[in-house]
Amino acid sequence: MPIVHPVRRLLCRRCGETAEPVAGQCPWCGNYAEAITRPHSRRRPARARPVRASFEEDAYEDRRPARPEYAIPVRRPYLIPPLVVVAVAYFGLLASLVGCAVIVAIGGMTEGDDLLAGQAFAEVVTTGVTLLALGLAWKASRQKVPEGTTALTWAASFPLLCILLVLNLAFFTLLRELLKPLGAPEPERMKLTLITVLLICVQPGIVEELFFRQMTLGVLRKSLNVHLAIWLTAVAFAGAHLGNILGMPYLFLVGGFLGYARVYGGLPLAVLLHFLHNLAVVAYDAYRPFG
Repeated sequence: MPIVHPVRRLLCRRCGETAEPVAGQCPWCGNYAEAITRPHSRRRPARARPVRASFEEDAYEDRRPARPEYAIPVRRPYLIPPLVVVAVAYFGLLASLVGCAVIVAIGGMTEGDDLLAGQAFAEVVTTGVTLLALGLAWKASRQKVPEGTTALTWAASFPLLCILLVLNLAFFTLLRELLKPLGAPEPERMKLTLITVLLICVQPGIVEELFFRQMTLGVLRKSLNVHLAIWLTAVAFAGAHLGNILGMPYLFLVGGFLGYARVYGGLPLAVLLHFLHNLAVVAYDAYRPFG
């Protein structure tokens, strides 16, 4: 009988990824039962052997280790570990946002157009950080969508988005009412223009999804349970919105929602949902009937 060595990296038959199981679970799609490969023997079937075959050749054949049913690709080590890239890029992202806020404050940019100019500069910087980091960690950030989940995820995502938007309206309305007795000023209405759509809807919808749901989530999924990776990414997503500290609990929920949309529906779905969410928020703020 051949000696069968244990296989550490297993093929998940649901999502097609090959990885070491985490707590007996596929780190890509969270599947338990199908994260299995069945080793099979490479021993030749019994048949008549030539007279020239020696005992040593038969013994060597039996000592050869069995290979898994599916070939496991050997990945070269990364020049910079992907987790290091994600961590450095995240703190670089926070530092760039703080730096831009300081520049806006020092420059006395209080008018609407000045604030938009400062926001545009900040988004150019964050876009550069995102593209650089994604280029360094691209191989580790690639994610496959499990088979059979895309259609259902797309169908369920838009009703859930509507529920989140209602929750957003209730949450921030409650915050305004609670802060009014404390003398908090009424926030200025946003204007629904091409510039605000580009800065608040298009750029965040693309760049933030590339940074959080593609790179950060993709790298975390290589070593963590998929659900834990989604919610850790949601924490990082909420924490990156330094200008909206009171809204971080809601943003945490949005980050989790977009994470599941990315895992089971694909990156285009997450980008579209992020864009529609921000567009609905801007449109409501521009045309809300009170305040």
